[in-house]
Amino acid sequence: MTSTDHGIAAAWPACALGAWAAAWIAGRCSPDDVVDTLATSADLHIVDDRTDGADTSHTGVLALLGRLRGAHGLSVRLPVAGDPQGLPPGTATAAALAAGEVLLVDDGRATPLALIPAEHDGSCRWTVLRYDAEVPLAPSRSPGDVEYELRQAVSSATELITRVGTRSSTAPADLRGTLRTLTHRHIVELPPHDDARITRIIATAAQVEAIVALAADGVGIGDTAGQWSAGDGELRRLVTLTHAARSAAVNRLITEFLPPAP
Repeated sequence: MTSTDHGIAAAWPACALGAWAAAWIAGRCSPDDVVDTLATSADLHIVDDRTDGADTSHTGVLALLGRLRGAHGLSVRLPVAGDPQGLPPGTATAAALAAGEVLLVDDGRATPLALIPAEHDGSCRWTVLRYDAEVPLAPSRSPGDVEYELRQAVSSATELITRVGTRSSTAPADLRGTLRTLTHRHIVELPPHDDARITRIIATAAQVEAIVALAADGVGIGDTAGQWSAGDGELRRLVTLTHAARSAAVNRLITEFLPPAP
C-alpha cells in the first residue's frame, strides 16, 4: 500500500519507523512489514547520511533499516517551540524542531544517532546526524496521566471545532469530511501489541491534532485581537500536549519490544 492509495500521506514517519523497527529488531515483524508501513508516509524514502564524514545518500526503507540494525535502543521525540522534549541545543535538535520529529538511535556509541524526516513532493528524506553530547532520557510520563490530559483536551478541541463550524462558510458535511481525513493522517499505524491504552492515546491525539490543524487553517477562531490571541495560545497548548502524548505512547511501545538493559 502506498501513500497514494490513502489519498493523503500519513504523518509522523519517525513514530512509525521507531515502533516498527523496534518490532523488527525484536523479531516480531519482517522488513517487508516496515517497508509497507512507511509507504503510507511517502512513495520514496531517501537516506542522507551525514555521520562520520559519510555524506552519502541511499534510497529505500531497507537503507534505513541497515542504519538501525543491531540498535540497542530507540526513542522518538516530537519537539515543538517551547518544548524540545529534553533535546540539547545543536544542529540535530535544530533540524528536529524544523521537522517536528526525530528518531534517536542508541547504536552503542557514546552519543545517539538522530534520524530526521522531511517530506517533499511524495518523498521523505531522512537526514542522519550524530549528537555531539549525550541526550537526556525523555521525561517519564504515566500513561494514565497522559490519557487523562488527552481526554480533557478533547473538550477544549470540541469547543474549538464548534467555533470553527459556526464561523466558517464551509458546509458542515465538508468540515466533517476534512476532519476525518486529517484524523486519519495523524494516526500512527502500530505493529501488533498488547497495550490497548497505547492505541487509545494514539487515536485521541490524532483526533485532537486534526481539530487543531483545521482551526489553525485560517478558518477563524475569533473576531477580536484578544480572541485570536487566546485561541492561538490554546492551539499551541494542544499541539504541545498531543506531541508529548504521542511520543510517550510510541516510546512505551518501543520499550515493550526492546526493554532497557537492567
